[in-house]
Amino acid sequence: MTILRTNFPPLQPFYLKLITAIKVLWWKLFYNITIGRGTIIRELRYISTDSGPIKIGHHCVINALALAGPIEIGNNTLVNLHSDISGRKYKVIIGDNVLIAPHVAIMATIHNYKNRYELIKNQGTDGGDVVIEDDVWIGTNVVILPGTHIEKGAVIGANAVVTNDIPPYAIAVGIPAKVSGYRE
Repeated sequence: MTILRTNFPPLQPFYLKLITAIKVLWWKLFYNITIGRGTIIRELRYISTDSGPIKIGHHCVINALALAGPIEIGNNTLVNLHSDISGRKYKVIIGDNVLIAPHVAIMATIHNYKNRYELIKNQGTDGGDVVIEDDVWIGTNVVILPGTHIEKGAVIGANAVVTNDIPPYAIAVGIPAKVSGYRE
């Protein structure tokens, strides 16, 4: 009696794993990028380690448009489509189990612009470290500006602009983001 096996595993996951493994090896050898086990990186269009390394933890999904180090991303973190995380001169630290929705901009460096008699591009940059602790949810189209600290368990509502620190388990919304309540 011949048994016909019809439930062959699809080939696509094998190729995806192979392509991911090649990318990880390439980035580790030729760039200053460390990627943890089980992490999936898709849709990445721009990556820079000129200002510092990029470290991504285990079991993350990174769909970001751009990453510019120094950046540290913890374990089990999701960075959704078309998001931009940029450290440049300063560090961006993202904890474990963080959810980042599409179109989020996390900037640790911004341009100086005060002198109206000089071109903005010639005035240099300034900023500060951005820290996002564990179990934070950042909504769609949020902008996080330099020098901010979002503490554990906070929720940032869609379209908010974070200019100041957000306390633990706070729900912050608006422009600029202000605490509207706390998680129970």
